[in-house]
Amino acid sequence: MTDEDPQDPADHVAACSITPSLVEQIVGLAELPLGDWAVSEAAMRRRGWCEAGDDLPLEDAFVTAEGHLAYLGDTLALSFAHFYWVGGEDWGEDFWGTLPGWSSHADAGREVFDTYIDAAVAAFTQRLGPPERDITTEGGTRAMGDGDWRHAAWRCGENLLVIGPRHESLSYFQFEEAVVYIGPIETAAPLPALHDFIS
Repeated sequence: MTDEDPQDPADHVAACSITPSLVEQIVGLAELPLGDWAVSEAAMRRRGWCEAGDDLPLEDAFVTAEGHLAYLGDTLALSFAHFYWVGGEDWGEDFWGTLPGWSSHADAGREVFDTYIDAAVAAFTQRLGPPERDITTEGGTRAMGDGDWRHAAWRCGENLLVIGPRHESLSYFQFEEAVVYIGPIETAAPLPALHDFIS
């Protein structure tokens, strides 16, 4: 193997931790009508979030003070962990591990990725009480191989706050990311399938 040959791919998990301060900020956002761009953007700026710069290949994204990426449209999805691989011809650099506020763990598997989801669920449970639904979808093929996916959900006013993994679009759905997702739901409506809700 020469210096110019690509490395064999290695699994990585990168994360930007969910802090108590961020939990409070997100719960506050979940109480707003997020479909109103002006209201949402002003609320995020008051919390010290700023628009993602040109160095990030993201549209309609904000960055929290800690470094989380938040995608805003009719809904809000805040990314806090990624499960991916680095190496080969297509993904030779550790993009997520180089972002400010993020840490990257090489040769880390799904169990490491899952610990960040569990920690986020625990942090929001401490603030909001037990989730209305906490389910694990067992088995099945995921973007990064076989494994289980956990999703937990709370109603917050007219919104539903969901924590869990999804396929990550920046990699053309080859990788997985864990998000805190906020989207509208009618007060009396039954909870949807949570995986479908944050896809």
